[in-house]
Amino acid sequence: MHGGATFSSASSVNHGSPGDVTQLPIPAPPKIIMPLAFLCRLACSLSLFCLTSLALAAPATAYITNQGSDTVSVIDLETNRVIAEIPVGKKPVGVAVSPQAKRVFITNVEDGSISVIDSEQHKLIAILSAGTSPVGIAAKSDGSRIYVADWFSDRILVIDSVVGKTVQAIPISKAPAGLLLSPDEALLYVANRDSNDVAVIDTASGTTLQRIAVGTHPFGIALSMDGKRLYAVNVWSDSVSVIDTATRKIIATVKVGNHPYCATLNADGSRLYVSDTQGDTLTVIDTTSFKSIATIDVGATPEGVAYSAQTGRVYVASWMENEVTVVDAATLKVLSHIPTGKESRAFGTFIMETR
Repeated sequence: MHGGATFSSASSVNHGSPGDVTQLPIPAPPKIIMPLAFLCRLACSLSLFCLTSLALAAPATAYITNQGSDTVSVIDLETNRVIAEIPVGKKPVGVAVSPQAKRVFITNVEDGSISVIDSEQHKLIAILSAGTSPVGIAAKSDGSRIYVADWFSDRILVIDSVVGKTVQAIPISKAPAGLLLSPDEALLYVANRDSNDVAVIDTASGTTLQRIAVGTHPFGIALSMDGKRLYAVNVWSDSVSVIDTATRKIIATVKVGNHPYCATLNADGSRLYVSDTQGDTLTVIDTTSFKSIATIDVGATPEGVAYSAQTGRVYVASWMENEVTVVDAATLKVLSHIPTGKESRAFGTFIMETR
């Protein structure tokens, strides 16, 4: 069918009385002439489709802060290779990513700054002032605002990343560390190490709604995709506090390895992976039974840990061995080790997913 014309499958047409059959030739299909402008538009559309498909299929990327070399190692998670080494500020620690804005934000604890990286070019494009000692960091999905834990000043800085200015300073408990936004970005969760609590902040008003007492020295935190469960990693208690975000109450406490630091969840939230810095291990927790189901040997002094839905793997930054350990999230087997810069920390959401 072309241009609304239909063609019979019969090879002849009968006219007149029976037996009086005249064989008529089958007409050739009409020629279709497409305007040049239309063909150009079609070619452009196909090109854009192909480019979009390639962009969607691009590999996930990890951004590893290296405190000993003042750099960020950029890892292609499809090849497990470092594809760039980016100089940043002094003693980089925290990481937050914005796939929508194609930006990566890095806290530099010793010079009080935020390094802004273009995730397409893998280049430093801006340096923002961020108090006296920025550690943890979280970013809105569009990258327009970033939230920074100013460690020694006991406050959260809200920074407009477009104009590069601090627009709000929120007083908080002692030594704020890990930060995470709720899925709707209406709430900010803050682990306060030296006051042993997790604060809940209303991002619209900057008001602290509640402080939830947890274990001793909470540092890293993890949040389920639906925002219903919050996990606080308690360094000195060797435990994880499980918080129901609706009631803001602890519903379980799970023992883990020695001196835990950070945590991450798999795609469906059924497993929590916790780095144990003084045990050189990764503890795996079943989030239904709240029990440890495995302990995996990884690189020495593991700190930052993150899960990639694109690869189905967990990535653990090793401070002492200057590497990232790759673990299969399903089989819990160590697959490889990726060399990075010196004293890798990768504290925060350090993996940028592209689909």
